[in-house]
Amino acid sequence: MSETKTTPRGGGGSRELAQQGATFAKDLSDKTKAAAEGTTKVLEQTYSTAAKGAVDFNRQWIEIVRANTNSTLDFAHQLIGVKSPSEFLELSAGHARKQFETFAEQTKHLTGLAQKVTTDAVEPLQASMKSAFTKAA
Repeated sequence: MSETKTTPRGGGGSRELAQQGATFAKDLSDKTKAAAEGTTKVLEQTYSTAAKGAVDFNRQWIEIVRANTNSTLDFAHQLIGVKSPSEFLELSAGHARKQFETFAEQTKHLTGLAQKVTTDAVEPLQASMKSAFTKAA
């Protein structure tokens, strides 16, 4: 009987497969790192925009409080000079009307500012999502 020697098949194939696996893992790692860096950048932009908007909103709020406080102090000062009940009623009605109009303007202004801050803060996230979906398609 003769013995036949068998040589292992695919010896070079397993090395090639391992190399492909390593290349795939490196590519995946590089893509994951790039995606993480991009996400970090977008989140930093979003936070920065939101923080700036919050500062602007708070400044406006403080200005409104200051204006309303001054208006109330002016009204109190005017009340000191009131000589009759009818003058008191007229002054009170005028002040109430003026305060209502001012409050409506201030509310409209703050609402618009809050909407702008929200839109500006979300914009980098929306752009990032759109870019991600475009790349995936």
